[in-house]
Amino acid sequence: MKKKILLIGPISDFGGREIEVHFIASILAEHYNVQLLSSTKMSNNSSAIIRHRNFTWDSIERKIYRKNIFIKFLSWLTKFLNKRDESAINFVGNKISHRIYDFRLLYLRTIQEIILKNDLVIFCGEFKSGWLKEIVEYSSLNGIPLIFRTTGTILSTSPDLGNFFNGRNCVLIHSSSNMQALNKNDNFNSIIIDQTSVIEHKLLAINLKCVSNKLTFGFLGRFGGQKGILELLSVMGTLENTLIIAGDGPLLNEVTSHCDKNQNLNYIGKLSKEEVAIFFEKIDVLIISSYEEAGPLVGIEAMAAGKLVISTRVGATEDRLANTDNQFWFNINQPKSLERVIYKLELLSGDKRYKIKKQMREKYLSHYSNSVISSQYLNIVQKHL
Repeated sequence: MKKKILLIGPISDFGGREIEVHFIASILAEHYNVQLLSSTKMSNNSSAIIRHRNFTWDSIERKIYRKNIFIKFLSWLTKFLNKRDESAINFVGNKISHRIYDFRLLYLRTIQEIILKNDLVIFCGEFKSGWLKEIVEYSSLNGIPLIFRTTGTILSTSPDLGNFFNGRNCVLIHSSSNMQALNKNDNFNSIIIDQTSVIEHKLLAINLKCVSNKLTFGFLGRFGGQKGILELLSVMGTLENTLIIAGDGPLLNEVTSHCDKNQNLNYIGKLSKEEVAIFFEKIDVLIISSYEEAGPLVGIEAMAAGKLVISTRVGATEDRLANTDNQFWFNINQPKSLERVIYKLELLSGDKRYKIKKQMREKYLSHYSNSVISSQYLNIVQKHL
């Protein structure tokens, strides 16, 4: 009989975490029965979902909704009274239900019931994620090994959690910088496993030659404050270089406003996983302007596509680009630093650019390919089962 693995955490519909969960589930479903449980809202459209006979998914709210007939009735009633089109499941947490039921207790019991049905728990989230402490403690109490896959920059940890992450339990992190932050607490058993691309085959098929003699730049990601997107657009809007922008997020209106005012800024919309390869076919250079990251995943994708990368010194990026000639760094708070590095890139010969692009792809294949990262995950899972 196959071992059962629970993937749990605040998994929603779109984002780097969801894509990474998709990859982890894809690897594990070939060998184990995998259940994904989200502690937040998640739909059938989530990027985390895979189509495999050994995979199922659910959310805590959905399970509470199906199990409690009166909560189900109140959810439908709230939907009807508010004349809303979305599923009644989205109204589980209505005001009336919260007055009648202790939802924290309902959530906790649901989580505990599912943990007990599995042989290994993999939590995907941050140290500040809700329910992490309860999941870690309950798993340990019942002798069920737990692996914590961190996402985001590690700024602080809970000292008492460190007592659970030694020996049988461990923390998987993306970069040496996060490792250093984690090692401030000696109790943590931590291992570095970086990201890979779920569309590797498409990215590796992209030609390494430059799109044109004049470099085309690109930004792909969530339009949030930590991504530095507005600061990037303010600089690029003063230059003549073309910047292709893809993504979505809370700053979408501000992004489109910049694009309307500057002909060299081209917003092409929110992309599906399959469309990401098309984005990389259009650009020569990816710009990562983030203030804070764990990865980012888009940097790994750029390496697979054989693209040049201009970046802030963020997340795992310095580790990834070590021992390559792709050393094009800037400070998002110093606009001139971005202008200087763009000018530096433009001065490079075609042969030099090609050499660096080739290095980027080779580094991806040797360190971050699907086969490399898959083996690392399988090894750590087999060790803990």
